[in-house]
Amino acid sequence: MHQSPRAEPLTDAEPGSWDRILPLLEAEPGTSWLTVTGKDRPPHTRPLLMVWSSGRPCFASGEDTAKARLLSASPQASLAFQAAGLDVVVEGTVLRLEEHERVRRVADAYAKAYGWAPHAEGALLTGAEGAPTAGPPPYAVYTVVPTTVYAFPSDEAPCGPTRWRFDP
Repeated sequence: MHQSPRAEPLTDAEPGSWDRILPLLEAEPGTSWLTVTGKDRPPHTRPLLMVWSSGRPCFASGEDTAKARLLSASPQASLAFQAAGLDVVVEGTVLRLEEHERVRRVADAYAKAYGWAPHAEGALLTGAEGAPTAGPPPYAVYTVVPTTVYAFPSDEAPCGPTRWRFDP
């Protein structure tokens, strides 16, 4: 996310500033829920371990998983998670990362966040361990390019309910 999105309050409360909220989201990666759809298919929602890299949420998946197949057919997705006292939903387009350096940064983020230290080999992550929802290694690496991000306070939140819109 290399742009500053427009913040829109969803209530009378003060909306959040993306520049202040993004570091809080990056500091608390955890289990997220990815929802993808395919043509004439019901929504497919699965948990995954997400990390932030270059200001965007990223995740890994085996190339033969249902989510990978669905994303290749339709890259629109929704990623939901909790962080920094907020329930967050990121809506956007999922892109597969192909550049080794970006994949390496995602591998580093996984090691820092979860202690899982995959190795970047070209555009893939490899390693002996993985998550059940990611399938067996090697893993393709994806990032969500947001169109809209929603944040709803769940407890002591740093802002009121906010929608951020990202211009194309």
